[in-house]
Amino acid sequence: MEVEEDHIDVNLNSSPREDVDDSFKSDIFDPRNWNSLDSKQIDILAQKGPKRYNSIKKGPKDRYRKRFTALFYTRFLSNGECCDRDWLVYSKQLDRVFCFACKLFRKSHQKGQLANEGCNDWSHMTNRLKDHETSGDHVLSMTNWYELRSRLEKHQTIDKTAQRQLEKEKDHWRKVLFRIVCIVKFLAKHNLAFRGTNGKLYEDSNGNFLGLVEMLAEFDPIIQEHVRRITNEETHAHYLDHKI
Repeated sequence: MEVEEDHIDVNLNSSPREDVDDSFKSDIFDPRNWNSLDSKQIDILAQKGPKRYNSIKKGPKDRYRKRFTALFYTRFLSNGECCDRDWLVYSKQLDRVFCFACKLFRKSHQKGQLANEGCNDWSHMTNRLKDHETSGDHVLSMTNWYELRSRLEKHQTIDKTAQRQLEKEKDHWRKVLFRIVCIVKFLAKHNLAFRGTNGKLYEDSNGNFLGLVEMLAEFDPIIQEHVRRITNEETHAHYLDHKI
């Protein structure tokens, strides 16, 4: 009986689907879940960036009657220009702000609440943000984020390279086994003996099977590479032993 996959295919690693509830899709954008993300989810966040709820202009007041305000998203430069702090994220549930880049793309532990549990020191938030965004650790985390995003857009991530190498290796072994099966079928069809008195390549009396492998290696690049790996002891899984 075939099992429909629609009800098990939904996960946070895949692109959001239109029929999935918005709250489910936004889970990876919630800072509360950032300590348990896998690499694919982090890649999604690197490309999309943090999710900002623009409807939240102010948060609840603390005991000092201070609170989060959307003005914290804007950095005012000394020359009068303004720029967006695209790395700053406010969690309504936690009533804290986080540094998106430092929380997700740092290479080692960083000090400070913005990179860890989040900060809610609203009385001193302006100074805390200035100190954080000019720190070396933050600049490095931002660089890591932007570089990863660029590589993902160009399909040049380490994961992508590794995946291509894996597919290339799988294709190589598929072709090797195809040739070995063809040799087996040929010997069986003509009722020829497989083994000789020697079970090693390029040695006398090693039989028809290994002899045909040696013959193919004279002109076939797939078997040439296979034999090269065997003779250089780069692989122990060669499928040429009589037991296989």
